[in-house]
Amino acid sequence: MKKLIALVMLLPFTGTLLVAANLPTDTTVYFNRKMVKIEDGNEQLKVKVYDQSSDSVPYKQLYEGIFSDGKSYEKWTVMQEVGLQLPFLNNKRARKYDGRNYRMKPHYAGFGLGYANITNAAHDKLSNVNGLAIKPDQSTEWFINLIEHILPIYRNNLGITTGLGMSWQTFRLDYNTHLVDVNGVTGVYDAPDGIKYQYSRLKVVHLTLPVLLEWQPAFGRDHKSFISAGVEAGIKTFASFKVRYTDADRNSIKRVEDFGLNTNPIAINLMAQAGYGDISVFAKYGLVKIFQNGKGPDVRAVSLGLMLHF
Repeated sequence: MKKLIALVMLLPFTGTLLVAANLPTDTTVYFNRKMVKIEDGNEQLKVKVYDQSSDSVPYKQLYEGIFSDGKSYEKWTVMQEVGLQLPFLNNKRARKYDGRNYRMKPHYAGFGLGYANITNAAHDKLSNVNGLAIKPDQSTEWFINLIEHILPIYRNNLGITTGLGMSWQTFRLDYNTHLVDVNGVTGVYDAPDGIKYQYSRLKVVHLTLPVLLEWQPAFGRDHKSFISAGVEAGIKTFASFKVRYTDADRNSIKRVEDFGLNTNPIAINLMAQAGYGDISVFAKYGLVKIFQNGKGPDVRAVSLGLMLHF
């Protein structure tokens, strides 16, 4: 592998060496079960590297490089480290189409903040669903995504975006109620006598991983608009229920009443984004219930907000 990388690093200089030595500009070189094809045209130098694991199998293309006018386009078509032929996993640099250079930039990494709400399976109700009522103006989802990657699948306009992030969902209950786990089932109950909650909230934290189809249309030389949609999976890392109130002695009490509360260990959301530059609008809809089947209110999470991309 190291020999191949070293060989590839020298390929851009091959055309100059061929001319200096008065050798044919279109040349094929065989080296250590590798075949290197060099085509030197008037305006560009094209280099292709093929590999042959044994005499009984044909050569497979590993690398293609095009060097022209100080610019280059390079593509690897095999992952040698794992021994798999994956021609769609190409490391594409900016490619030239119709006289313009574009580089796809993924839109997942960044900071997002929006309102959160709950709905039912038929998604025809909000806020007060199956015995659970929340305050939508005080319920939020915010997240920070630190890792992103895009795989172009059609020119540099359509690609698959993935990444890694963390999300925090907070649902504040209405009507002076709180959540209590009774015999393994989470239910909604009124506050104890004499207590008026300043807030009563459920917080759920997820590690998130998306798979989004992203479209970046080109309007003239403007390549900053984007639309993406797909699925975001989440793994629960933490869940708690906390209340705050003032007791009879006017002491401010903050107390975590419970952890977990039978919240679902996974989340699967439909996610969509639309934006321009580094700002977008996002929407999420939960395909999986917030609570496990039969162990809590039958509700799903939804959210809508803004995102600032890194």
